[in-house]
Amino acid sequence: MAKKYHPDTNKDQAAAQQFLMIQEAYEQISNGANEIDNSIKQKEQQTEDQYQKDLEAYRQKRNAAREKLRQKKQREEAYKLAYLERLKTGNIGRWHQLVAYLGLIMFFILWLDFFLKPRTQALVVESYGIKTYGSIDNHTVQLIKCTDGRYFWCADIHGHQIATSQSLKAIQTPWLHQVKALSFHRDTLLHTTPVHFSFYWAQIWLSLLLIIPIISWYFASADIIFVLGSYVSRYFIFTLILWFLFTENRIVHLFTFGQL
Repeated sequence: MAKKYHPDTNKDQAAAQQFLMIQEAYEQISNGANEIDNSIKQKEQQTEDQYQKDLEAYRQKRNAAREKLRQKKQREEAYKLAYLERLKTGNIGRWHQLVAYLGLIMFFILWLDFFLKPRTQALVVESYGIKTYGSIDNHTVQLIKCTDGRYFWCADIHGHQIATSQSLKAIQTPWLHQVKALSFHRDTLLHTTPVHFSFYWAQIWLSLLLIIPIISWYFASADIIFVLGSYVSRYFIFTLILWFLFTENRIVHLFTFGQL
């Protein structure tokens, strides 16, 4: 339109006025567009600046959180190491170490006694129970008490049959006198009945428990496994060893190599 109404090309008297109006309108539109562009650019810059500020604030918070977590982990690790040191030294450490070596010795004694040739010992029944209870593999058991103070859960036989039998004997290990089974004569026949719910009956599991203290001692680390192993060793397994040794005269059998 500027070319159309330019005075050099359009000789109409009103063309010059039209040309001026067109120029003025073009300048207004151009200035308005520039102002809009500048406003958009300004808002975009403000948005970018705010984004950078928010990003920097996030990075500072993240770094602060990471540093706080690192310090917390350092404190926890220091506490674990200090706690482990307390468990490994002093009276607690010596207690655990004593149980560890005692359990290891008992482990080897149990298995040596297990494979040695068994011996027999004569028994006399003092009393017997009349109730029958269930055991593993659908076996039934009854309790009898002998004159030497020992109790036996006899499998698949009634207590009165054993009480009235002849030549009742305990088939037992030669060192610790752990009873494997009972043998007796009845109607000229030799019968053998296994004994349930005894230490010998749980030989494998008992021996595995006895090596927990030595394992937790030599593979100690600052974690919950060693802490738990230490408590189990010092209280549960130590009590179990004492109970095992001081029942049925096993402590006497141990130091006399089964002779008494």
